[in-house]
Amino acid sequence: MRNRLGRAAQTYRFWLVGMLGLGLAALAGVWLLSSYSSLPFVSQLPVAAPANPPEPTPLALPVANAEATPAETPEPSPFAGIAQPPPTPPPRTTAIHHSVAAGDVLWQIAEQYSLRPETILWANDVEDPDLLLVGQDLLIPPADGVVYTVRPGDSLVDVAIRYGVDAQAVIGANQLQDADQIQAGADIFLPGGRPLASAAATTAAATASAAGEDQTVAAAGPPAALPDNIDTLLGAGWLSAAHVTNLYKAAEPGSTNLHQLPGGARLERLNGFSRGRIQVRDPGDGRTRQAMTGWVDAFDMDVGRAPVTRQLPQAYPTDTAMDIFHVFAPYRSQLDGSAFQEANCGPTAVGMALDAFGVSVPPRQLRAEALDAQHMFGNGVGTLITALAQVVEENGLSAIDLREPSGALRRWSLDEVRAQVQQGHPVIVQVRYRSLPGRGGAYYFGDHYILVTGAAGDGFLYNDPIDIDGIGWDRIISGATLRTAMNASDQRYAYSAVGVGR
Repeated sequence: MRNRLGRAAQTYRFWLVGMLGLGLAALAGVWLLSSYSSLPFVSQLPVAAPANPPEPTPLALPVANAEATPAETPEPSPFAGIAQPPPTPPPRTTAIHHSVAAGDVLWQIAEQYSLRPETILWANDVEDPDLLLVGQDLLIPPADGVVYTVRPGDSLVDVAIRYGVDAQAVIGANQLQDADQIQAGADIFLPGGRPLASAAATTAAATASAAGEDQTVAAAGPPAALPDNIDTLLGAGWLSAAHVTNLYKAAEPGSTNLHQLPGGARLERLNGFSRGRIQVRDPGDGRTRQAMTGWVDAFDMDVGRAPVTRQLPQAYPTDTAMDIFHVFAPYRSQLDGSAFQEANCGPTAVGMALDAFGVSVPPRQLRAEALDAQHMFGNGVGTLITALAQVVEENGLSAIDLREPSGALRRWSLDEVRAQVQQGHPVIVQVRYRSLPGRGGAYYFGDHYILVTGAAGDGFLYNDPIDIDGIGWDRIISGATLRTAMNASDQRYAYSAVGVGR
């Protein structure tokens, strides 16, 4: 009996040790798996995380015929494609024709061919863009610019200088074999060119000013000296500021406001010429200077070349006139090199809206406030419009009409967007990125925020935090395109927007 009890106790001890060993092995396996699974994704690292955080090294357990466990790789950010420019369509080398269909508007036609609306106006002598006729034949140039009819005695170099464009670009655009053989009566395309002021308009403006009839211009005061090249300046399409000069802008008859222009600024030559000053249009810089029309001393001007299309805001020139409803919101780009730049369109739009009221908040702070408001964190995390509205109010301004009285998100109409900007309130709008003008081939398929800053006819002006494909401020979008972009967004947020005001 005693021997049997001894053997039973020994068996029990072996069994207990075995069970403890299996338990320890199971715990080691759980610890090993948790060590691998807890490694942070790159897109989820907090901003303050070290560049190379130490990774735990799991113990190697002897397992027969074990295969190496593949290390987890970070998932790409869902916003990764937003920082890549859409593919450039092959350039057209010849003009084509477009027959106006029912419902066509000028901006939609321009968007279809990736042109500025004024390019189509100039090419077809259309005075009123709202009076397109069904069946009307429109000439569509291959790029932005003007068509020029060669006159007797013209040389290509002289024409290029007169319009401020590059002669080699003209040669390439027109596939000319010999630049010296252009014939009178032939039409040539001037890429980047703009119509020049007519001699009759210039003479009429000078005569009216001399008679004292032009009291609304800011050319009042003693006559300014005239440079020797005044005739060349009056015939140029583009001028450049020789040094820091003043832009005189009349706020009302009899008053003069001065705006400093940086040396080298490129200005479009307009029709006016009064008391030694030339009427010009400044496209602004989106940050410190709003686009405006004014007067500059002729002596401060040199003939300049036209900027390339990417150097001009898309709504330039007439759609940023001072008499339209336009809120000047200093531009910010979300592509600022930060770790969260690809997912930061919302806080960037908020930053521009706040700047419109003189409230300047750093991008990093705005993003931190937005993530705190929605309780979602990470460099690759997007922001909710509800969180953006909370950030607006946390910084002392009002978030307007985000919700209905019932608490549901308001579905904004274009008339409501227009009414807000007419009251001086920029509007943050959620849209589908690929539905914006020029973005149809973009690699990013998600939603995006833009800041609507103005209303121009049927269309709108907006600041886009993404400027990878050209200037992001004072872009122009037709009403129909904006409606489509709002509707194409995540259906839980379709037509969502929030106005910003005091």
